[in-house]
Amino acid sequence: MDDFELEQLRKHPQWTLVLQQYQQLHTQGRNDSPEFDGWTPRIFHVEEVPVEELSGIHGKLIAYGFLKFDLAGRDGGLRYQLTPLGKQGIQGRISEDEDGDDVAVPSATDSVIAEPELAEPVLTGPVLAEQGELVEA
Repeated sequence: MDDFELEQLRKHPQWTLVLQQYQQLHTQGRNDSPEFDGWTPRIFHVEEVPVEELSGIHGKLIAYGFLKFDLAGRDGGLRYQLTPLGKQGIQGRISEDEDGDDVAVPSATDSVIAEPELAEPVLTGPVLAEQGELVEA
């Protein structure tokens, strides 16, 4: 389901650093203000991530569904928020324990989830018939 996207995140550790920074800012905003709406201003600096790569990383994170954005108006600029997949990607990362051994952190993709069956489409309103005439569905 989301395996391809999560694999891309695993292949690009700098993407995870950016997501973790947004998660930290989100947590800080929530702790600082009870009126925090969940959106965080764009990050322009992340340790260990070259500044010139941040714009492209933002684009990839949005394209793969890890991050969503909101245009906050003329003066507000862009704001960002982790998606559920972005949160899952951070939680499912491989982390190192004190001995330096890799330890897998369980994620939602570790369990098998059955795909729901798709329902037949329901047609309502006028529909084009085979000869191009409108008929009621």
